[in-house]
Amino acid sequence: MQQVVKVTITLFLWIFGVTAALTIFGLAYLWFGQKQTGDLPYLRWLLTVLLAEVIGVVIMIGRRGLSYLPEIRINKTALETDKFMGDFISHGSSVTIVSNRLAWLRDAKEVQQKIEDRARSGTQFEIITSQPVEGALRQRLQAAGAKFYMTGADDVPEARFTLINSNRSGAERLAIAKGTHPNHEITIFDSNSGPQIIGLAKDVVRKSKAHADDASME
Repeated sequence: MQQVVKVTITLFLWIFGVTAALTIFGLAYLWFGQKQTGDLPYLRWLLTVLLAEVIGVVIMIGRRGLSYLPEIRINKTALETDKFMGDFISHGSSVTIVSNRLAWLRDAKEVQQKIEDRARSGTQFEIITSQPVEGALRQRLQAAGAKFYMTGADDVPEARFTLINSNRSGAERLAIAKGTHPNHEITIFDSNSGPQIIGLAKDVVRKSKAHADDASME
């Protein structure tokens, strides 16, 4: 398949180059020879085809290029962030939340309920943090099936991210948060826009779980 794509692109470039050369030759012939356009009846067609090829290339590259750009959202309020989180974790068969502290989750009642409902329906939830989580909240989510890992105060994860579908290669999505409201920015990567970053996030998750050891609150 890759060879077919290479041959197609090469053929297209050759056609584009020949069309451009003929068009430039025709324009030079008219300009320097002061001929009438009737002497070159196909020049208008060549110009039209050349412009169509240029426009087609721009559209093709533009559409392809956009797929490599991550999605960025700016949330002005905590409610907007909670709404995003609730929707984001609803699209994963596995969800891993990494945060240095989970103060935001204590106040996000709808997200708590979403985690509980999804965990009970079979979604795998892992929550990695460096600080103890409120007992009642932890017990409630653990009862639903969520697993907690505490890395300890000496190994605080600086990253704040949520990774979904880590068990499905190519289907992963990663949401990384930075800043505070009203300039709370979330960058969303997928297998096209950030496969390397997703790989790094998986490494952070694996290392954090390994370092949790006896502090794990499963």
